[in-house]
Amino acid sequence: MSNIVPLQGQVAARFAGMAASVNDELSAGIEMGFPILGYRGKVWSIRHRGEERTLMRPDGDGPRNSVEVVILKAGTNKSKIWYQNGYVEGSTEAPDCFSTNGLTPDPQSKAAQCTTCAACPHNQWGSRITPAGKKGKACQDAKRAAIAPLQDIPNEMFGGPMLLRVPAASLQALATYAEQLKGMGYHYFAVGTRISFVATESYPKFEFSPIRLLTDAEAEQVLHFRDSAQVQRILAEGETFAAPQQAPVPALQFEQPPQPQPQQQAVQQTVQAPAPQQTVVQPQQAAAMGGFGVTAPAQQVQQTQQVQAPVVQPAPAAPVQTVTPEVTTAPAAAPSGAEQSFDAKLDALLG
Repeated sequence: MSNIVPLQGQVAARFAGMAASVNDELSAGIEMGFPILGYRGKVWSIRHRGEERTLMRPDGDGPRNSVEVVILKAGTNKSKIWYQNGYVEGSTEAPDCFSTNGLTPDPQSKAAQCTTCAACPHNQWGSRITPAGKKGKACQDAKRAAIAPLQDIPNEMFGGPMLLRVPAASLQALATYAEQLKGMGYHYFAVGTRISFVATESYPKFEFSPIRLLTDAEAEQVLHFRDSAQVQRILAEGETFAAPQQAPVPALQFEQPPQPQPQQQAVQQTVQAPAPQQTVVQPQQAAAMGGFGVTAPAQQVQQTQQVQAPVVQPAPAAPVQTVTPEVTTAPAAAPSGAEQSFDAKLDALLG
């Protein structure tokens, strides 16, 4: 990844007026990755550039059970994925055979099973028996959709629109949701949508519900992304899987002055000095995670506050009373139990 900083000065006059599209010569023929909104079990996560980040609740108290998105566009056909030894939860291994258009195997498939998906034996009902003993298909159906966070449609933190694969068990719910919106006169990309997991099911099954209509400004962003090259890649390209790690290539960097690193400093508020210190720990607000919330609990920031120590006054010394046989003292206040015992002994000695 290049470390590019703003350059000083103006472009040479000979280059002025040239179209910015000439930069496409550098990226031509190179496939650009896109972020993926995925899930393991019932935990949402974002995969981007080889990293996976769990989506946490805004207060940092555990993973999110729902996401608020705009469904920008969906593929026309169902996509298909087949693993020879079955899919392992959390695996990033590429499937042995897959199809983006649901009609023919993708040319990048490691072991294409048939010339067409319709004739493939793994795509037939009953080719797989679930752990519950029910019939299914060994080749799993899914629906590819390009989505964006409702609260941050440009999603610059992760490079724009994201891929969401709606699993086979959730396709009926997706179709029902689309029909409900259509009956109310709304396009599916004109509303914010909440996607959550069905609580009564042990496996991750989606349910969809509308949140609100988009504003005019948000509508402009949605229409722009629906026709963007990235959305076309999301809907047309094969699934993105983890690639083998290679030795890093030294990046071209421009010289820049060292930047001071931000440090957390204790804040002192002096009431009176000198005095002992009392440390007050205050939670810092959780770091934002694009339009989806946070990735980890908030860090702790210490704030040191000096408070005045309590002033302890010495107790007054007890009055000394001399008792003799010849002198009779004035009556005093009733003594305590310890004092009564001492006086009783003294009286016995003096007779």
